[in-house]
Amino acid sequence: MTCVRTFPVRVLWVVLVLGISGGLTLSARETSREPPREAVEEGLVFRYGHRPGEQYRIVGVNRQEIFLDDESLGMTEILTRLRVRLDEDRRVHGHYQISGEVDLGASIFAMDREEQVSFVQHPLGPQEVAASSFMPQVRDVPSFPERAVSPGESWEKPGREVYDFREGFGRSDPLVVPVRVSYTYRGRREFEGRSFPEILIRYSVFFRPSRGTPESGELRLMTGQFSQTLLWDEEAGRPHYYEETYSHFIQFHDGTRVELRGTADGRVVDAPPLERDRLRDDIEQSILDRNVADTTVRSDQQGVTIALEDIRFAPDSAELLDSEVEKLEWVAEILKAHPDRDVLVTGHTALAGTEEGRQRLSEERAQAVGAFFLERGVRTREQLLYQGKGAREPLDPEDTPRARRRNRRVEITIMEN
Repeated sequence: MTCVRTFPVRVLWVVLVLGISGGLTLSARETSREPPREAVEEGLVFRYGHRPGEQYRIVGVNRQEIFLDDESLGMTEILTRLRVRLDEDRRVHGHYQISGEVDLGASIFAMDREEQVSFVQHPLGPQEVAASSFMPQVRDVPSFPERAVSPGESWEKPGREVYDFREGFGRSDPLVVPVRVSYTYRGRREFEGRSFPEILIRYSVFFRPSRGTPESGELRLMTGQFSQTLLWDEEAGRPHYYEETYSHFIQFHDGTRVELRGTADGRVVDAPPLERDRLRDDIEQSILDRNVADTTVRSDQQGVTIALEDIRFAPDSAELLDSEVEKLEWVAEILKAHPDRDVLVTGHTALAGTEEGRQRLSEERAQAVGAFFLERGVRTREQLLYQGKGAREPLDPEDTPRARRRNRRVEITIMEN
């Protein structure tokens, strides 16, 4: 990705895939499936529901191939988790957790960045988002007519794509590109034992910078084509599942051309609040019962975190020592008891070596622990994230052997929502 120079291509995939139109803004793979013909369906009124206090998450995986001047740079995968909480007055609060790119199917996902957003979602689709907000990056999609819609019927509504040009172009505010979105209600589709209304969504993007704008110095042209299939949850009043294909083309003034071609899929997952205090107490009791050394547990808004202090690896490496396997197997059993919760593994190091080296080592060790859980079937790839904090968050600021043992730790968080 870095060969693209100043353009923040890594951010683009979010533009193409995911927002939170009351839950989900979607691009989806077009299929050849025709609406059911065995019965004539009545018209359906589409509306966003809103139940204050409701929480859920959206998990999507994007698989994209990147081309530089028509030469493929390979395939990558990116994971996004979006935690959603509905508040009074139709306000939606979203917390994005976005992974960095990984080789296709080769690893668990690394936590790359987090974003917060709050906006008002209107029943027919339009959103009221602060002008300074970069999220959601696809807005007002899907939007619906006021009338009932019959299978095979189409309509058009305006939408918006929002681009982040803070890196490279030095534009401090979001770039908003209007799009005209076409919709077709295709009838009902059976999916995982339920029947959902299926909507085909398609739109194009065209943007040429005006003179004098921050991005005009380098960016010449940006275009995109998107084909989308969305399954709508009538009872909840929100999207349920999507699949997609897209292509996105960027040309720079020096002649460099970048193209992204991708597919993605994602779904809404209901997430009732985690009984954090109860789970923390149960794990504390298990620590006492099994006499698990150098281990603590805490609960906070993020979830319930098990801290394995003084976890042992081979010197300056991410190779777990055999002595740690029993402790990790114990953690694995706890995680298996809560299979619907995603897991974040965070690595920490003691204050030794260079900052760059500490960061790298903390990431590699967190990844190794995450891979341990993945290999044992504790979680799928989409349910695991890892990150490294180096020595930036010590448990003990003293420079003593005991402090270094405590600070050299891996934390496993059973995540809220």
